Amino acid sequence: MPVRVHLLGLLAAALIISIMVAQPILPLYLESRGLPTVEVGLLVGLMSLSLIVTELGALAVSQRLGRRGTIMLGSLGAAATQLWFALAVTRPEWYLSRLLFGAFRGLLWPLLFAEVADTAPAGRHGPTFALFWLYFGTGLLIGPWLGGWLGDAFGLRMPLQVSAFVCLIPLGFAPGISPRRDAPVSLGGSLRTLLAHPEIVAIWSLNGIHTTIYALFSTFLPLYAAGVGLAATQIGLLFAMGSATFTLAQLVAGRVLERGAILATLIPVYLARSAIIAAIPLLHTFGGLLGANALLGIVGAIIPPALSARLAAATPSAYTVVAMGAQTAAADLGFFVGPVLGGIAAGSGLLWPFVLTVPIALVGAGVIRTTLRPNAAA
Repeated sequence: MPVRVHLLGLLAAALIISIMVAQPILPLYLESRGLPTVEVGLLVGLMSLSLIVTELGALAVSQRLGRRGTIMLGSLGAAATQLWFALAVTRPEWYLSRLLFGAFRGLLWPLLFAEVADTAPAGRHGPTFALFWLYFGTGLLIGPWLGGWLGDAFGLRMPLQVSAFVCLIPLGFAPGISPRRDAPVSLGGSLRTLLAHPEIVAIWSLNGIHTTIYALFSTFLPLYAAGVGLAATQIGLLFAMGSATFTLAQLVAGRVLERGAILATLIPVYLARSAIIAAIPLLHTFGGLLGANALLGIVGAIIPPALSARLAAATPSAYTVVAMGAQTAAADLGFFVGPVLGGIAAGSGLLWPFVLTVPIALVGAGVIRTTLRPNAAA
C-alpha cells in the first residue's frame, strides 16, 4: 500500500480526534448550561447544516487555493471557531460559532476522501479505504477516552478547548497533501451527471441513513449514561470501546473487501446495529453499556469502507471531489437530522431516540433492496 495512504490516514485520525474529544461531553456541557433536551439536540446537529453547504462547495475553493491550501484554511478556521464556542456564554454565540465551525470543517473531508481515492492502486479501492478507516477508527478510539478524562479532571469546558488545539494538527501534514487545483467543474452539472447513476444516489442515501442512526446513538448515549450514574470518564470509555472494536474490525473488513463484498449483505448489518442501539435503554450498568458499545463497533465496521470503496469505484475520476463532497454532505445531513429528531422524540422519554433507529434502519434495507443491483460489488 502506498506510504501516502498512511499519511492521509494519520491526517484523518487527527481530524476525527478533534471532533470526538468533545463528543462525549458536548451534550452534558450544553445541559449544564441550562438548555432543554430539544435544544441540546439542535445545537449538536446544527454544525452539520453548514458542513453540507461547504462540503458541496469545497471544489470551488480548491480551484482557487488548491487542495493543500483549502485543508489549511479549513483547519485554521475550525480551530478559531471551536475555541470561540468553548469560551462563549450566550445563545447567539453558541449558534453562530457552531455554524462557522461546521463551515470550515466542511472544506476538509471531501478533499481528503478524494486524495485517498486518487492514491488507491488500480482495482484496490476496498483495501485502501479499509486501511484509511483503520486510522480513522484509531482517532475514534483516542478522542472519546481523552475527552471523558479531561471532562472529569478539568471540567466540561476543557475538552472543547483541547478540540480547538487539535484542529491545528493537520497543518503539520500539509506538505503531504497535493497542491493541485481541481479543474473547474460545474457543481450543478456534475451533480446532475452523478444523480443519473442510481447506485451512486443509493450510496449517498445509505451513508445518510448510517450517520442518522449513529447521531441518534452518540447524542443521547451520554445523557442516558449520566442518568444511570456514569461519570464523564466512563462515558468516554463507552465511546472508546466501540471505537476500539470498530478499528480492529477494519483488519477483517479489508480482507472482505479485497474479495469483493456485496452491498446487499449490508442489510443485516443495518438491522442488527439498530437492534443493539434500541436495546440500550434496557442496560443500566457500565459493564452492560460497555459490552453493547463493543458489539456495535464490530457490527457496523464494514459500512463506511464498503460505501466509500464502492463510491470511489463507481464514480468517473473527473467527478471524484463532487461525489465525495455529496457523500460527506449526506453523512452530515444525517448528523443534523438524527439529533433533531432525537431531541423531539426524547420529549416523550429518553428511550425513544434509541428505538427510533429501528425504522430508520428498515428504510436503509429498503434502499438496498430496491435501488442497488443485487450483485453490485462493494
